[in-house]
Parts: sequence; structure tokens; C-alpha cells
Amino acid sequence: MIKFTLIIFLLFSWNLSFANNDYPDLDEVKIHLERLSSEYPTYFSYEKLTESPGGNTVFLAKVGNGDEELTPGLLFLAGVDGKHPAGTVMVLSLAEKLLSEGGDLLDRFYFYFVPVLSPDAYAQYHDDLQYERSGNARETDIDRDGRISEDPYEDLNGDGMITQVRIQDASGEWVTHEKDPRVIVPLKDRTKTETIYRIISEGIDNDKDGLFNEDGPGGINLNMNFSFDYPAFQPGAGEHAVSETENRALADFLFKRWNIYAVFTFALENNLSHPPSFDRQKVSRRIITGPLERDAASANMVSSKFSDHWTIDDAPEMKQGPGSFSSWAYFHYSRFSFVSPAWWAPVVVNESYEDDDAEGESEAPSAVSEKELKDNYDLRYIQWAKSEGIDDFYVEWEEIKHPDFPGRKVEVGGFKPFVRNNPPLNFLEEPIDNYFSFIQDFTNAMPKLEFQDVEVEKLERNVFRVTGRVVNTSLLPTSTQLGDRTRWVRDTRNRILLNDDQELLLGHHRTFHKSLDAGEYFEFSWLVSGSGSVVLDAGSPMTGLVEFSLELK
Repeated sequence: MIKFTLIIFLLFSWNLSFANNDYPDLDEVKIHLERLSSEYPTYFSYEKLTESPGGNTVFLAKVGNGDEELTPGLLFLAGVDGKHPAGTVMVLSLAEKLLSEGGDLLDRFYFYFVPVLSPDAYAQYHDDLQYERSGNARETDIDRDGRISEDPYEDLNGDGMITQVRIQDASGEWVTHEKDPRVIVPLKDRTKTETIYRIISEGIDNDKDGLFNEDGPGGINLNMNFSFDYPAFQPGAGEHAVSETENRALADFLFKRWNIYAVFTFALENNLSHPPSFDRQKVSRRIITGPLERDAASANMVSSKFSDHWTIDDAPEMKQGPGSFSSWAYFHYSRFSFVSPAWWAPVVVNESYEDDDAEGESEAPSAVSEKELKDNYDLRYIQWAKSEGIDDFYVEWEEIKHPDFPGRKVEVGGFKPFVRNNPPLNFLEEPIDNYFSFIQDFTNAMPKLEFQDVEVEKLERNVFRVTGRVVNTSLLPTSTQLGDRTRWVRDTRNRILLNDDQELLLGHHRTFHKSLDAGEYFEFSWLVSGSGSVVLDAGSPMTGLVEFSLELK
């Protein structure tokens, strides 16, 4: 696994530690869930959501207490592909922090957790051959040549991991960065560069089709397999949208859970630091491809709250890809959907940029600017790693003989798998604390309904007029604006509950209302015959139920 030259690792104060202070394997994920279930039986439970094609269990955990149907919920999901074990640690840690430090949140909300949606891909981190895997274990003819898994990766230098191969090639498209030869960047001017490279993944062309490692073990990338903007016929996308057991089981669960208000995903995407802006053209098409205006405003507000707990100025831009879960959760599930990586290398600006480990491939490098670090994540990571005393993140380029490039200079090397987006565990302590504080702020901003200006006017013959309004007194709307359009959220219900001796003369016993933005309200008016107690209530699965009692006399 990833090994770093850190002598001491700090253990998480909330008792989250794993073997060798490394990211948990699938067995450890289950053990962690079992421990939480044993320690917090009143509030914590977990179940098998489904089984992956590779025979691994996808777990769903739940934190909360009370009437689930009328208690607002939030979903936290990670492991939608196998490249980001840090997200799984974030999900497990948030569940435990909620249980140990959540206080009244445990009675006011339900929290749902899927720590690893794609366990087949996730398991590759702990395999004898380590590489960043996105596909599950579905046997798939990815290159559609009639053969399955005939062109996998090969460990050409025998180091137990898959990195890159670079071939000196005048027709290539890549060069080394002028500030650090460990960093490979796209070629801009062929006339001004002496050494140009072709870059491929580590392996050989087993099926001699001119492609390298395009058809290895597995499968379908779950984060390309959801139905919004589904990339049909693309490698790894599946035979059709939501073709995979894992995705179907998740979608089936979510479509039954009307109380889930928002979805938080940990993946290599980021709309929390870089919220999408409102684009009228995108929402005017038959198929909407951008957030509606009010939803975009809400997303910006949430991003602002996120920045109160997290430095986002240096957050890398990570687009939501086609067929991604985080996009589906908004466009097809009609919930607020927020996604971010658990961690990213911060910008560390020093007077000089040292590349001591570059083995003399360049002369003494010049200083690197803050802009360069923000623009090139690899440079940024190297600078941060050096500042933290981490040096075991890179495989130095080693010349090999490659059967597909006889007589050519071919080298194997590059960044080790996983390191750039999954730091040593102790570096996740602060992000976990920050994200927990952010979630506390988010729950405080979630919609709250309140009865205001309720009045009873006695008319004649024991007849009463009851009037008032229901107001959303919080910062976020009661549901997405898109949900009103798709009708895939429950409307807010307003009722008057009478006793047996009373009769409703005017108005409906119950009315339903579309989403209320912050400060918005709807009014009600009833005529009731008969004195005595009356109860009014209003709410939805995503807001909870509020009641107001009054006497007609």
C-alpha cells in the first residue's frame, strides 16, 4: 500500500484507526460498522444494500431515531469508484462523529451512509497489484472485439503497482515541465522542444490493436452509469444507464426515501468549492442541463457556508462527469446534490521550488508561482509533499525494453497510484472536523416551518374563522425548484384536525403547496362550526411536521 516516510501517525481522537494506519479494506469497513452498531444501538444500524458482481457487499448505514417518514434526511456516499478511499474514511468518520458529538441532531434528522458503493473497484487498493481502478467486476468486453479482459495492465518494472510508460517519440504530445521533470504536461510548441514523449499506462498491447490496457479485469464504472447525461457506448459506461446492481439498488432505496433533503458525495468532483452558476440557456432546453435559478442561488449560499469551514480559494476544479451519481442526484432525483473530494493538496508557496528527488534530470529549478501551483495540481502536490516531509510518492523513471517499441527509449515511472488525492490518514483529521462543522451549519440552514399570525374570529351561531400563514423561517427552501417541476418531491401539506363535534364549513381539510423559499409563506383560512380544540399541522418528509393547537370558544 502507500508508504510514506512519516515516523509517527496521529490516531483519530474518535477512535477511527485501521491496520498499519492505512486506508481500510472491505473487511475493516464492515468491522467498523459492526462496532458502531454495538456501541450505539439506539441510533445506529446498517444493512446489506446489495451485492456487487464480484461478490462484495454494499452496505447502507443509518443514524437517527423516531418517525423516519417525517424526519428530514441527508445521504453521504463515497466509493462510487475505486480511486478515492479517502472518501470512505470521511463517510465512516462523519457517521462516528455524529454518534459521539451530534447531540440533538440524532433526534432531529436521519443520516444515511454508503461508505463504498463500488467495493469491487475499491478492493484494488489492497490488491497485490495496486492501481487506480474505476470498474466493478462485471465481465465486460470494453473494446468490443469479442474477447473479455484480454488486454490488462502489466507490472513491467516489478514494483507491485501500475504507473506510466513514456516513450521518446517526435510525434508525441507530452513534455516534461520546465520547473520539474517529474511532471508531464501537454506539448504546446513542437519546434521549441527537444524531447517529446508518448504516454501510455504501464503494460503491453496484448491483443495488438494499437491500444494499451484498454480491456483489463472489470467492468463498469458506476460513476458513468447513472441516467443523467449517460455516455452511451463509451468504455466503462455499461450496456445501458443504471445497468449495474449497485446503482439500481441505490436508486431503488433513494426513490423510496422521500425524506432525503440533500445528498453529499465524496468523489473526485467538486461543486461545493465551485458551485455551478445559473445559465438560462441550459434551463430553457427540453432536457435541462443546468441548475434552475433558485437552486443555483441556494448552491452558492451553501458554498459560502462551506468556505466558512474550509479554505476553498485553492480548491482544484473537478468537473462532474457524464453519468455521474452527483449529477443524477440533482437532475433525476431532484435533491440538492453537493460533491467534493475529501482532501486536496493545499498551495504551499516557497521562495524556491526544489526537486531534490528528480535525480538530476534538470538544472536547479526556478521558483514556482502561486498561479502555477493552482494551475498544475502535480506541481502543487510535490511542493506540499516536500513541505510535509513526504518523499515516497513517486517512482523514478527506469528505462526498460518494451516489446511494442523495439529500439526505442522507453521508461516506466511517475506518481504512485492514489497518492495525489488520498493523503496519509492523519491529514484527514482536520477535513473531517471541518466537514462535520459544515454539516452542523447546513442542518441549521435547512427549512423550518412555523405557524404565524394565527387568528380565530368568532362569527355567529358558534361558527369560527381560522386564518394564518405557514412560513419557511430558515435559509434554504423546502425542496429544490427542480423538484416542483419534476414532481419528485412531496409537496408541503397543511391540515386542520377537528374533533367529532366540529364540522368544516369552508375550505379543505388538507391543502398541498409547492416549495417555499427562505421567508416565503402560504396562507390558510377555514370556517369551522363547533367549539373546542383544533390542531393545525404543516410539513413534508423533508421538513418534518409542525403543529399548532388552538381553542375555538
